[in-house]
Amino acid sequence: MERMRTSPSSSTVSPALSVRNLSKTFAGQRALDDVTFDLHRGKITALLGMNGSGKSTLIKILAGVYQPDPGATIEVSGDSLALPVSPGAAHRAGLRFLHQDVGLVDALTIADNFAFVDRFRRNAFGRINRKAQYRHVSRTMAHFGIDERPDRLVSELDPTTRTMIGIARAFQDEEEAGEAAFARNILVLDEPTASLPAGEVDRVLDILRTLRSHGGTAIYVSHRIDEVRQIADRMVILRDGKLVDDKDLGALTESQIVDDIVGQKLEKVQLRGAAEREGDTVLKVRGLRGPRLAGLDLDLRSGEVLGIAGLVGCGRSEMVRILAGAQRRSAGVVEVSGKDHCPADPASAIAAGVACVPQNRRVDGCVLPMTVGENLTLGRLREFTNRAATVRSGSELADSLAKVAAYNIKPPSLSRPIATLSGGNQQKVVVARAASHRPAVLLLDEPTQGVDALAKQEIWNLVRQLADSGTGVILASTDFSELETLADRVIVLDRGRQVAEVTGDGINESQLAALSSSGPPPAPSTPEHAGLKAPA
Repeated sequence: MERMRTSPSSSTVSPALSVRNLSKTFAGQRALDDVTFDLHRGKITALLGMNGSGKSTLIKILAGVYQPDPGATIEVSGDSLALPVSPGAAHRAGLRFLHQDVGLVDALTIADNFAFVDRFRRNAFGRINRKAQYRHVSRTMAHFGIDERPDRLVSELDPTTRTMIGIARAFQDEEEAGEAAFARNILVLDEPTASLPAGEVDRVLDILRTLRSHGGTAIYVSHRIDEVRQIADRMVILRDGKLVDDKDLGALTESQIVDDIVGQKLEKVQLRGAAEREGDTVLKVRGLRGPRLAGLDLDLRSGEVLGIAGLVGCGRSEMVRILAGAQRRSAGVVEVSGKDHCPADPASAIAAGVACVPQNRRVDGCVLPMTVGENLTLGRLREFTNRAATVRSGSELADSLAKVAAYNIKPPSLSRPIATLSGGNQQKVVVARAASHRPAVLLLDEPTQGVDALAKQEIWNLVRQLADSGTGVILASTDFSELETLADRVIVLDRGRQVAEVTGDGINESQLAALSSSGPPPAPSTPEHAGLKAPA
């Protein structure tokens, strides 16, 4: 596709943001290549592209984290932004950022988190004025329709409210101007809903609709194309660091947008296996309880992909953590391949045949300063150690290279820090490492969260291959299209209890969404625990 550019506006009204000839080179490799586009007031522009296309680099240049190559110009409301850009200069120019990691401190209150950006309100003696700080925070949150106490701990907030608090905090220095601040500033959101379930996304999108209705401007980065179609007016697509599309979304379908992003037509895949598996039972759970779980029963057979669906707080991720040895259960009995399973930690769970791909790969799945090779063999060094307790580097290298090829990890370099890889390739490293333990049970918690369409399809294929090889897979996901594509059977949770089990044609997005929000859970039942022993 021929690269398109917007020409400078001939209107007397300057673009909200004008980027010209923006390039960025790292160690001789171009991450951005001569990118040019405009943002106009009152419009939301989707910045799209596969992992590694240059989106994050562009955002970090706007934020003053990276500096562009010589020859670039950036203008905000017609005024040139002096290069090199500093974070302070970007903020003063009206650029506001909300990153995927919202950056709130759980142990502090909302008011204290606001002070990190704009400092505390103080009295005439220089002491912190709590009342003034709370008024300031409450007034700011009110502009965004957030009804929370400023003294509430961030750790008590649900993920959606945390995201909304992050947006409000970005605008807090403009609270006296009220809605006029929406029109003055430019909000850049990098995957703001990546960790949110579908049912909660509208709360965040409503803030953007309010922003736009008052003349606000935003850049919206997301891999969720359905959200893009709901909220964005235009789309700018990057591929391999180059701008390849800049146009109104209009009536484009989701598949058309995905094809433009990938640069090829992606056919809809169906990777579901047989609804009824005849393999041995590899996991048996009875009466599993935790802070959110209220007595869960399930069976998993070898070769089966069992989906776990539900909204935030349903107990889905807690179940994964308990089975993976990352959290203790309060009650219940579990068997793996016919043996009692009560792991004290993830290492003992792996030894018992249960491996896990956690929800947050950057925090729980990867050691970011370590290399790709080191992350691939993390927890497996005994496999490559001789009797003298020396690592046989040759066999470790051969194993890692085989994994890089089999899982199509890019770039295929074992020596690069894993932090430099795109989200999709980081996730493939985590999946490869979990699968290398050859587990009887593989736990996947949001395995394609925050990855692009092509990487998602690659991970889906890998999961199906693992199931077809005999591994029992538990797929916990808020992406109902993912469950529709992969799961042989789906259990729906609501507030810690199973409210439905669906198979076959019943596994579809609309049905799962309806069941996940179907109302109060059923009355407690007393399951039969025949043949299972309570943990000591």
